[in-house]
Amino acid sequence: MLYRTHIILKNYELKCPYFSTITFILFYFSILDSYAQKPHINESLFKEGLLELDLKDNWKYQPGDNLEWAKPDFDDTDWHKINPIDLKAYRMPDSLWSGYGWWRIRFTADPKIIEAIERLYFYSWGAAEIYLNGELVETYGNFSTDSKLEQTFTPNYSPDRPLKITPQNVYTLAVRYSNHQAKNNFRIFKYFSENLAFNIGFSTAVRARYSDFRYPNSFATLSVLVAVLLILFVLHLLLYFKFRKEEPYLVITLITFFFLCAAVCAHILLFVELDGFTNPIFSSILNSTSFGLGYALLPYSLSLLFRIQRFYWTKHLVWLAFLRTTNYFVPVFNFILFDASIILSIIVLMVVIMRSAIKEKNRGAVYVTIGAIGTSFFLLVNRLFNAELISLSTFMYYVDLILLYISYPLGIYIYITHQYGRLFLAMEQEVQERTQQLNDTIKDLTKTQKELSLKNSQNVLLLKEIHHRVKNNLEVVSGLLALQSAKMEDPTMQEVMLASQNRVHSMGILHQKLYQSEHLAFIEMKNYFENLCINILDSYSESERIKVNVEMKELELDVDTAVPLGLIVNELLTNSLKYAFPNGEKGNIELSLAHLNGQDFQLKISDNGVGKPIDAEVKGTGFGTQLVELLTRQIDGQLIQEISNGTKILINFKRQVTGSS
Repeated sequence: MLYRTHIILKNYELKCPYFSTITFILFYFSILDSYAQKPHINESLFKEGLLELDLKDNWKYQPGDNLEWAKPDFDDTDWHKINPIDLKAYRMPDSLWSGYGWWRIRFTADPKIIEAIERLYFYSWGAAEIYLNGELVETYGNFSTDSKLEQTFTPNYSPDRPLKITPQNVYTLAVRYSNHQAKNNFRIFKYFSENLAFNIGFSTAVRARYSDFRYPNSFATLSVLVAVLLILFVLHLLLYFKFRKEEPYLVITLITFFFLCAAVCAHILLFVELDGFTNPIFSSILNSTSFGLGYALLPYSLSLLFRIQRFYWTKHLVWLAFLRTTNYFVPVFNFILFDASIILSIIVLMVVIMRSAIKEKNRGAVYVTIGAIGTSFFLLVNRLFNAELISLSTFMYYVDLILLYISYPLGIYIYITHQYGRLFLAMEQEVQERTQQLNDTIKDLTKTQKELSLKNSQNVLLLKEIHHRVKNNLEVVSGLLALQSAKMEDPTMQEVMLASQNRVHSMGILHQKLYQSEHLAFIEMKNYFENLCINILDSYSESERIKVNVEMKELELDVDTAVPLGLIVNELLTNSLKYAFPNGEKGNIELSLAHLNGQDFQLKISDNGVGKPIDAEVKGTGFGTQLVELLTRQIDGQLIQEISNGTKILINFKRQVTGSS
């Protein structure tokens, strides 16, 4: 008996652990099931202090409107399981959505988490009332079952709403929500339309600090983007206007402009309050199209910049940007795959083009490569972040956004600056070499100039010496004529010899003036005539009886013109002295030389003597008259004689050109 009892106890002891294990397992899974029914919030669900209540199937939805549905103890087991976060209009059946309804969720939380919650995070383009444990804690917009009375909420950059939660075992969150325009917006904008429902969650002090600075942070990001892109845009635009033939500058200017438009459209809510209809136009359609156009032009700008003609066809890629936007409205292709295919294709094209540019040893191409690949890389990071495939801190997100827009325009600007820097250095080197050559040439020219100046001085001295010797020789000839005349007894021959002596002396005076003048090729005529007249009057001893007035301005003439004029004046003045004032009469002779215009001049000699009848016989040998006519023809002149109260001789002539026959 005792043995049997022992066996029974032993069997019981063996069964007890199995029973305990089964009991523990059942209890454990009952707890898991309890948490499955009531999701549990802990620190691991917070991302940078933000917890979005994206708890999958734990959300319950019911169309219609009933304030009783806000109570924590309301039984919602037969409600529909629909997660509101990122809910698109096309995902909500028309049978469940007439423009409004309720969402509910129950959850549990660690007490420390509840104490740390400071704000309510809500993002939506609809209108909502938020109930926590049956109590209305916040409103967004104006909920209404009537679409005409509804006032939707515009997500902006204002801080999250303050919220403190009273600790308890289970929490019930109910959202009374309306968004009447969501379905209609989807029919118009397709995938560009905003979410139908909302994002909701809680934030701690970490997120609260970010929330308070959301507007200044976003505004600072936009300011950096706009400032840098605007500067680059203006610089590229100036380059285009400065170098009209350089088409790459125009394309790069357009790319920078499209990126600038995209950046402004992406942050349009900083300045304008929009709704679920107008926001897709600016933030989505214009933003997407602008950036798509700029990005599609990248390969073409590279092919133009490096003159790789076989890739000029890439300019047609701009149509992909319009096709991409159109695909959102008329979904022919899967827009995610289509978008990814475009991005990858353009990246591959840019790599191929840049590889060709680097192969051709195009200096500075590495800067453009970094800019182009940088834009593609940061775009890829941005798309992965938006698809929630990777996570980024807020700071890194802003950095990625800034680099996404400015990498390529900045890389191009650095490249152009590098190219012009090389050009200026080359030009500076060229200028230095040319300057050195010019200095050497100047030295040679200076040396040559000194030699020429020395030779010119020698020639001037020589020429003056020649004129001086000619003048001396003429004086010798004049002296010989005077000696010869003194030995002659015939008065007529003496008169001829005196006339010849005066002619020689007139040329002697001219050569005297030449070697005394600074300009050896020109004679100042007024002074020359005055000296000539004095000499002639002295030779005939008529200085007291006859007065000669030289009324003219100072005037310089070349030697070829001055010599014939001196001889003409000598003959005409001699004739006046001999024949105009007979019987010892006193008289006046007027002499002048005037510059009429251009090359035309006029010589005038007049006296107030007895005059000469036109038909009178020639007195003397007539040689003087013939000489005057010959000399007048020599200077291409025209002689005009007027006889009225004396005699006036006018000779119109042109300045003689040296070397002319």
